[in-house]
Amino acid sequence: MNDRDGFKNTEKSKTLSRCTFLDPRFKHIPFNHNATLLSNTKTDIIEKTSEIIRSKNIEEDGTYESATLVDVNTTSNSEQLSIWNDIDSCVAKSTPMGTAKSRAIVEVQRYLEDSIISRSQDPLKWWKDHSYNYPHLNVLAQNTLCHLGTSVPCERVFSSAGLVLNDRRCRLKSEKVNMLLFLHYNSK
Repeated sequence: MNDRDGFKNTEKSKTLSRCTFLDPRFKHIPFNHNATLLSNTKTDIIEKTSEIIRSKNIEEDGTYESATLVDVNTTSNSEQLSIWNDIDSCVAKSTPMGTAKSRAIVEVQRYLEDSIISRSQDPLKWWKDHSYNYPHLNVLAQNTLCHLGTSVPCERVFSSAGLVLNDRRCRLKSEKVNMLLFLHYNSK
């Protein structure tokens, strides 16, 4: 039996591939033996990042339009001549150029070119510290790296359910069982 037999299907898991790719301790290193897997994972990350960019653009466009309408209606003539209006219009015009996908490609490439951190460092702290460099990848990393690596919490709930539901308490209604399990699990 080979050492890798225990992990033979892990390479097919998109969730594990994303987690590995977004972990700044590993990045692309575990994929070096499989260029196809690296390419597929990188494409997947770029697609997910471009979705985040698109959704942010939609939110900002709606907010910007309503803010502009309010500013035009409430400003007086003296405020319209302010230098801040010129600065605000320059800032509004300097939005990043390119499509969501091209911006995602650039962000992912910058992330890959950044140095790999040591294995003892906390990847979530790293993402928090570098959120200004990778604003969209940071969102994806927070959503992806929060996956549990074990089923222990789920198994504990089932064990608790076995203690609550037994032969002597088999006539409990499901609402009552839910409340008892909730109290048992959150009493700590």
